[in-house]
Amino acid sequence: MRKNLFKVVSLFVFGCIIHTTVHAQQNVLMEDFFTCTGNTLPPGWYKYSISGNESWQCNTSGYSGNGIGISGYSNGNNNVNEDWLISPFLDLSTYTQPQLHFLSWNRFTGNNIQVYVSTNYVGLSLPNTATWTLLNPKLPPVNSQFWEASGSIDLTPYKNQPMVLAFKYTSTAAGAATWRIDDAMVADGIFTYNKRLINTGGALAGTSSTASTFQFSMSHIKGFFEAFAPIPFEISKDGINYAHYITYDSSFAGSQQTMYVRINPTVPDKVYRSLITFKANGKSISDRIHLLGSSIPSYSSLQTFQWNMRWLGDPANCNCDTTLSKNNAIQILKDAKADVYALQEVVSVQQLQQIKTALGSQYVAKYATTCSGAMSTSSPNFPECQKLAFIYDTTKITSMGEFSLLASTYATDTSANSGYYCFASGRFPYVLKAKLKLLNGASDTVYLVNIHAKASGSLSDYDRRACGAAKMKDSLNALFPGKKILILGDYNDYLEGTHVSGQTVSPYQSLLNSNYTGITMPSQYAGQTTFVGSSGHLIDNVVCSNALLPKYIDSSCFVFTETIEYVDNYLQTTSDHYPLISYWRFTFGQQPNEIQDFSSVERDILLQNPTNNQLVIHNIRGEEQEARIRIIDLTGKVIWQTQTQLQRDVTRFDTGFLPSGLYAVIIETASSRYHFKWFNRLF
Repeated sequence: MRKNLFKVVSLFVFGCIIHTTVHAQQNVLMEDFFTCTGNTLPPGWYKYSISGNESWQCNTSGYSGNGIGISGYSNGNNNVNEDWLISPFLDLSTYTQPQLHFLSWNRFTGNNIQVYVSTNYVGLSLPNTATWTLLNPKLPPVNSQFWEASGSIDLTPYKNQPMVLAFKYTSTAAGAATWRIDDAMVADGIFTYNKRLINTGGALAGTSSTASTFQFSMSHIKGFFEAFAPIPFEISKDGINYAHYITYDSSFAGSQQTMYVRINPTVPDKVYRSLITFKANGKSISDRIHLLGSSIPSYSSLQTFQWNMRWLGDPANCNCDTTLSKNNAIQILKDAKADVYALQEVVSVQQLQQIKTALGSQYVAKYATTCSGAMSTSSPNFPECQKLAFIYDTTKITSMGEFSLLASTYATDTSANSGYYCFASGRFPYVLKAKLKLLNGASDTVYLVNIHAKASGSLSDYDRRACGAAKMKDSLNALFPGKKILILGDYNDYLEGTHVSGQTVSPYQSLLNSNYTGITMPSQYAGQTTFVGSSGHLIDNVVCSNALLPKYIDSSCFVFTETIEYVDNYLQTTSDHYPLISYWRFTFGQQPNEIQDFSSVERDILLQNPTNNQLVIHNIRGEEQEARIRIIDLTGKVIWQTQTQLQRDVTRFDTGFLPSGLYAVIIETASSRYHFKWFNRLF
């Protein structure tokens, strides 16, 4: 590494002391800020305060471990500040396509940070004595409170001369956001990929899901390109050999590659959310691919998805490109892979139908015929109002009817405290009577209720929500006593407490006191929000009748915050709410390990069943082949596994160590996956 030393002397400028330090010109930037503590910055970094008393400070709240951050808020006030964080001097002349990456996080309202590059800053003067070029990184939305990857920021135009990077923070008396920075680094080469989230779906514990794929390329590799996937996710180059870490050498540079992704869980009934991360030439890059998966197979669960879509199809009120917002919605709903979608603020029926069509021919869309200010589709207000809607998978659900709860009772009564008034002037709860198509021709019925309660934070709004909750509860209990009822949607308030000043009790307390249970209780989701740009503001909720509660899969409900990270400018282009996803235990169709009579099934591998003290596998193909074999007990736990070469005819394994009983056996080869029931007998 070449080093040219630039000494920075102690200066006193406008009351701000800049401490003596040394700038080293270096040809690598890979700063994780682990050595950043208190006022001691990592070697070569320094901070410069132009105005205000606040400055960049090391902290322990980085993306992983220490980081660095700043806030212009102190002593109860927003303060005027301008502060610079400046990198070491960099010589990137050995790079082909140097790309800056970093992670950033913010909270509260205020200005965005700005990121600059300069080739004539000498380190001995105020930053404004140099020429700075503004860069264009991806930054998190205001008050989003999540770490956003900057993406690849091209530094190629500056690589043949010494340069510095700077993060500039400003705050005003009107707004002082908190900003944090971590993992600033320069990688060589442009990384491109066609997916930013992969949902592997669900797999029974002890088995692996069907592989999903994405394509990517890295334009320049001197050493190796590495990919990492945490347990229980696995990745592969060929869809056969899976691991949690794979590497590519320089020969693949510039060519498109396919990576296979699957989930291979060992713990049942669990939702997993994680990231695939990457390194190029030994340096981490900020680009990440979000992962979603579970050990809750589709055949054994009903997956619900709910989302306020913010004036879908209304350009004036959403202040957005409605075609883009629709396309983003299609991507999000496809990625969720849900069985039923409960949607709020649907304006355009045409766009709703387009979304349904994009999901596939097995889906059907239904929408309420009442909404605020419109009691029927013939009302002149109906085309422009916010509607409630369901989209559901007909392979799992048959609709036994849909209707607007309370609409007939209050068809003409619009007085104060009427159902019409309490539910935002006609935005009545929308009910879908869902018949579930269960295993062996069985069925069950769940009453799905989609609500969008009165918004805003006045006492009058609170009273209207409380009134609506009470009337909804009374009507549901009268119509469907003791039935399985699931209430999804935008409640516009909390299930514990309230956001309304002067009130302490949830407006939905009467509902929760009447044989209903809240799933999304704020005490169980501390600090989480469903309203973008807020904290602890859980206003979209899931409530079920106590008759349905045993079907809820514990801890399976989550706020789908990944949307704001993998959809560009989500808040501006798509919605100001996060979706919620939850899982409910129902058994649909045949489970993979329920095949018992194999004599009539054409397959390459057969499992002898039952057997005495041995696992006996018949290889019908007559050729040796690699296989992964797992034995799973009735709790879903993998109790034995091996990677082996199947013989050309019969392969045997001693199983005398297992108790007598019924097991599932999974055999995976390069081309197929086989699921068997097997009875082990001991004699």
